[in-house]
Formats: sequence, C-alpha cells, structure tokens
Amino acid sequence: MSSSVISDQMDVESSSAFSPAEPVVDGAFVSKHNLSAEAYQGFKECADTLLSGKVPQNEQLQFLQRTLQICENVILNFEDEKQHLMSDVLLVWAMKQQKLSIATLHTQQLHYKELDLINLQFEYFGELLQQTLSGLDYLKQYYPNVGFEEIHVKVRNLAHYFLYYSIIVSRQPPSVIVKCGEAENHRRSRFWFNTEIRILGGSAFGIDTNNENSNVNCYLITDETAKQLLNNAYLDIFESEEFCIEPSTAAFQKKDARGIKAKFDDMKVAKKVQLRRDSVATKRYCLCYNIQLQTNCGIELVGKKGAAPKQNFPNVNWYNRELPEAEPPEFELVSLPFAVLVGPKADVEAKLFLERSFADLVRHPLSDIPTHVSCAEMADALEMKFQAIIETPQKNTDGPSVVQPRKFAMQTKQHLVMRMKPNQQGFLPLDNFMKLPVAEEFQQKKSTAAAATDGDWKLVPFYDWFFKLAEIVNKYLYSMWYDGLIFGFCSKEDAENILRCIPRSVLLVRFSDIEYAKIKISVKSRTGEIRHHWYEHADLNSRSLTSELLTNHKFADVDLIYPDIDLEVALGGRDKPRVRLPRNLAPDEIYFDNQGAAT
Repeated sequence: MSSSVISDQMDVESSSAFSPAEPVVDGAFVSKHNLSAEAYQGFKECADTLLSGKVPQNEQLQFLQRTLQICENVILNFEDEKQHLMSDVLLVWAMKQQKLSIATLHTQQLHYKELDLINLQFEYFGELLQQTLSGLDYLKQYYPNVGFEEIHVKVRNLAHYFLYYSIIVSRQPPSVIVKCGEAENHRRSRFWFNTEIRILGGSAFGIDTNNENSNVNCYLITDETAKQLLNNAYLDIFESEEFCIEPSTAAFQKKDARGIKAKFDDMKVAKKVQLRRDSVATKRYCLCYNIQLQTNCGIELVGKKGAAPKQNFPNVNWYNRELPEAEPPEFELVSLPFAVLVGPKADVEAKLFLERSFADLVRHPLSDIPTHVSCAEMADALEMKFQAIIETPQKNTDGPSVVQPRKFAMQTKQHLVMRMKPNQQGFLPLDNFMKLPVAEEFQQKKSTAAAATDGDWKLVPFYDWFFKLAEIVNKYLYSMWYDGLIFGFCSKEDAENILRCIPRSVLLVRFSDIEYAKIKISVKSRTGEIRHHWYEHADLNSRSLTSELLTNHKFADVDLIYPDIDLEVALGGRDKPRVRLPRNLAPDEIYFDNQGAAT
C-alpha cells in the first residue's frame, strides 16, 4: 500500500492521545437532562398537588391516572439519560482509559481529569433520581394500591443500577509489573504503582457521608480466577499462590466536591516463593477490590462475585457486574489484567502492549487481541508507548516524571507503520509487530579465543527494534530528544533527501532502520557531500553524543542540526583550539639585569 494513501487515512483517523482536548459541553447530555428535568417537574407538580389535598374527591381518580402516566414518561426519560451516561460517557471514557494505560503519566492525568466533568453529570442525574424516589415514597404511603408501588420499584431499580455502575477503577495498574531484585536498575521503579477506586456522583444518596473512612480490600488474583468469577458469581476469592499485593487495604476519603475515592498508593507486588522467569511470564493477573457501600435510601451497593454484565449495561472497567435479584453481602470490582514478571522480558511487554492497545477488555473481559488494526490506531499506540518508555525513571529513588511528551511527526508515524507492511486496505497484521524482521544484530561468539569479527547476524523483529530504541533514548538521549535535536525514525534515503534541501552544512540524528540499537548521524558537509556515521548504544555509555558532536573532527565543519538549529548554541559551543603565540627571542636589557637576582 502506498505511503500517500496511508498518510491520507492517518490524517483523517489519527487522534493524538497525548493532548486530549479540554472537556467540552456534552450537548447530548444537556439535551437529555433537560428533558428529564422537565418530566420530573411535571411529576413534582402532580405530587405536590396530591399531597396538599387540593384535588377534589370526584377528580382524584382521574388525577391519579394522569400522575401515573407522567411517572411512566419520567422513567422513559430517566432510562434514556442513564443509558447515555453509561454507554456514551462512562463506557467511552473507560475504553480510552484502557488504551491510554500504556501512555505517559502526563497523558493519563489529562484523561483522568475528565472524570470531574463526568462526576458532575452523574451528580445532576443522581439528584433527579433521589428526588423522584423521595416523592414516590410519600405517594405510595398516602395513596396505596393505585400503582405507585410498581413505579417506585422501577425507579429504585434504575437508581440501583445507576449507583452500581458509578463505582469504577479510576486508576488502573500498569500492563507490566516487574518484581525481581535481579532486574535492571532502570526498571526497578516499576515495582511501585498507584490504583484508585472512585464513586461518581452519589452525593444525593449520601454515599459520600455514609461511607467515608470505610475500607476497601484488594486481592491479587490470576486471570483463571477472573474467568471463574465470570461463570460463578459466588466463587470464593483465592489470592495468587506466587505473589501478594501491598497495601491490601485503603479507606474511602472525600475531598472537595469531586466524589469519594479510595487510593491505593505505592502498591507493590511481593514474591511468596522463589520463582523462575518463565514460570510466570505467560500468566495474567488482576486486582480484585471488595466493596460494600450504604446509601440513605436503603439501597445497598452489593453484588455477585464475578457476575457477567447485562447486555444493556455495558461492562465498565471490570468483569463481574450484574445486579442481583437478592442482595448478597459483598461486591467485587476487578481491574484490567496485567503481567507480573520476574525480571524484564521484552516479548511479554510487547504482548501486553498489544492487549492494552487493541483488545476490547472493557466490554469483553480477558478477550483476545484482533488480528488486524488500522494504521492510525497502531501509529497512535506506538507514539504513546515510545514516550512512556522514555519517561521510565532510571532509578527506583527517582520520582515519576509528569511532563508533556514530544509528539511524533506525521512522517515518523508513516515510516513506522510502513515498516510493518500494511495490507492494501490500510490494516496491519498484529503478528507483524511481534514477528516481522526489520533489523539485524551481530552477535559475537562468546568464546574467549574468538576474534571480534567471529559471530553471526541475527534477525530482530519490529517490537524488539522499536523498544530498544526507546530505551536508548531513555538512558542516553533524553535531553536531546526533548530539545528537538533528534530526528528519530528515518531511512537513509529519506535522510539524504532531507539534507539536500538545506543550503548550509547540517547533520541529522536518526535511528538505524537496518542495524539493531544503532544511532546514525547523517551529515551534509559544506561541499555538499553526504556521509553517514554510526554509534553503538554502548559507545554512548562512555561518551555522550553531545560531547561527540562538539569535539569529533568529523563534525567540525557542521553549522546546523536539522532543520535549522545552530549546533554550537544548542550543544554549548565547541572548544576553540588554542592559538600558540610565538616566543620573544630578543630579550631586552632588563632581562639580563634580572638574571643576577636568581643566583
């Protein structure tokens, strides 16, 4: 498929996940809520008239029938608004949360802030529900056996569902958690992560006041247990035999007017027994939260363990959501699946990247990834993953970095997706991400007697090539990347074409397409000659690329870093060669007079 066609598709489809738009007014919600409020107002006027005793006895039956009809209209409007909040608002937010869970903390935080607006929408709808229930309580008390009992049951069930689905995992665990003392130093910070349970709205039902400081218990379970929860609502929860989670308890706290939250900060996974890497690499785990909440209207937020969601209430963030006919004493909430590794494994991280980016885990828990995805989807996912790896702290003592990531240019996205060979329809086989060879690595023989040239070339698949380059930027080129001094993903031919368009001497820092983990410096000299130099990532460990560009004579005649950045200004200036002045070999009389003082 031609790159121009790919470009056209990506221009239309690609929506940068790095800078989500500021929350805008949800016109559909405003319209639906106004209809609900108008219907409620009609119900309230009828209820006030009935309870005031102003309806003549001979007109009472007719007025009651009209009130019941208005109640049915209220329920229809409430159902419509509830469905919008669940499907068009919360479900969409949760599906995007899953995809952004591979991104930087900055990107995730922007998406998290959207919950403030959603919380406000839930509060508005919750107020209407609570006020309607309150009015029906009085009507069924003063006008029994005329139909208000049935209406009350319908509205109560609607409120129960609404409150039930308003409890979400607002901060998910990362897709991969490394737990091993032998892990690389720059990976150790990934032992720690935060999760959070949040209740949207619910103030009108007293959820915030009735449940502040109540505890939430957290368990680490395997995906096999999660699958059993889907089929057996009353399955006893057993924690993973290999790992345990800390902390296992948090309390609900209310802050400002943003609802009530239970924060599990600085979570870590601890090994229960000695494990081999391969023994757990293929397993998936989930966090299971045990919650029990009370409201001021008699509704208890409890549910079956692991029950599957009803069709008209899409599963939002967790697996076991079906409102029970009876109300058992416990409620289970489950996170997105993740892997726990004993030491880093790039192939497992790559598979989890595909799961979080493309599997429909929100609506179909533990589902498989699709076979193909669009070029735009893959380009956005690669962009987020690359930036997240770059932001990985080098040490476990380093705090998390929350900075706005540098975006990929459209040329970069096109280059990456074309390397994975999309089909004629513009879709990429996900097998190509894991298996398609795109580079070569020379592996020297380990024999002590072997020469430096003794070895074999190994083919490197796309994911390994891509992840390794992100790690190199993270370790050695972080500042240069954010200062815009590294062009990045670019072929040799494209680099030469780009440099020919620059009238002055210029260099371009790019990643090698062919040779694994190598940085290429493409240079156009003042004479117009174009040449290419390469550096192993190990070379950057002993000498920074900044120093190399400033001091190596190969780059002495270069004025610019592509496109028009003054090299000396950007990197700090070259050391000027020392000009040796000629010695004065014609001494004057004072020189000879001073010679005697030295004897």
